[in-house]
Amino acid sequence: MTTPLQTRMALAEIPDRLEALRVANTPTNANRRTPDEPTPAAINNTPNGGGIAVFVDNAANVVQTQDFNFSPLPSPDELVIRQRGRRFTTTFSPSSGGPTTIRSPFQRTPTKNLQLTSGMILRSSPRKRLTMGSTPPEPIPMDSYSPIKLTGTKQQLWPGTPIVKKLKMDDRPVGQTNSDVPLPLLLQGLSQQQLIDMVMCKIKQEIPADCESAEQQLRAQLPTPDISALEQELHYAKRLIFKSLPTSRLCKKTDAAAYSKAAIHLNEFKRLLQMQAKRLHDSTHWDALIDYVSMAWQCVASTPNWESNSHNAVRRQCFKLLACSCYAAIKHAGVRLGQTRLENLERNLREWSKDYEDVLSCVNALQRTLNNRTSL
Repeated sequence: MTTPLQTRMALAEIPDRLEALRVANTPTNANRRTPDEPTPAAINNTPNGGGIAVFVDNAANVVQTQDFNFSPLPSPDELVIRQRGRRFTTTFSPSSGGPTTIRSPFQRTPTKNLQLTSGMILRSSPRKRLTMGSTPPEPIPMDSYSPIKLTGTKQQLWPGTPIVKKLKMDDRPVGQTNSDVPLPLLLQGLSQQQLIDMVMCKIKQEIPADCESAEQQLRAQLPTPDISALEQELHYAKRLIFKSLPTSRLCKKTDAAAYSKAAIHLNEFKRLLQMQAKRLHDSTHWDALIDYVSMAWQCVASTPNWESNSHNAVRRQCFKLLACSCYAAIKHAGVRLGQTRLENLERNLREWSKDYEDVLSCVNALQRTLNNRTSL
């Protein structure tokens, strides 16, 4: 029977013996034993070491088992950690015979670099070519790639939606396509040159062989120009002159202060008079120009006569313009103005000389015209 002192001594020697057993079990030191080292059988035959030998053998088996597996036994904490999630470890692939690393889901998929040689031709299998036929199918035109089936009746892609017809864009003028508007109203928007070109083009298209006779027929139907629209514009400009004058009874309407307010309207009146007279003069409508001079002279005479002589310069310029227009009409038209128009003009010229003395030159030209008519 062992005493407690012997047991404590045997337990104290366990770490040294375990280290010796670990070194002895290595491949290099397995067959090496010193002469002084006791064998396992000698240890078992000692009278005081029977129980100790059993404990030492169990401990040696545990050490040998741990060294053979190359890893210690996992602790309870390690087991819990392993059960929490999957670990990516290396496995052995039977096809390649070597270890294959499992790819992490956060790694990028490697791309394959396919290097096709010039001799490689991708073809289908012979069976597939036989089922498709000896000749390849005809290519489908690009127009047929639409959601609507190529059938006799067009099918709607989304049933229930209204079919919107595509409007044809017409580049012609609106006057040619809009038949609801009357033609005289459309002609008012055209310029004078556009109307002239349209009439002449129409004559040449209808009667290309005898264009001169068509012009003679159209010339015979030409009326005298209507100056009523010109008269309205001129009277409106004169009305603006009187509206600009002071309305108080304490102020004069012909002094310098009143002229300063009406000066801008006087210049506009003169500009309008020049434009209208030039239009009739350039169109050589001499009879209409004489009628216009008779109308405009009375309109100019009714404008304010200012106290200062310098302020009446616009008034004198308007009279001079009308006198020159009348002289040009008498000189170019002559007897074509007609007997009645010439007699009325002679009577008016003697009255107009009170407003503008230089108009008497027109009286002399008119007398020469009348004398030539009587001599013929």
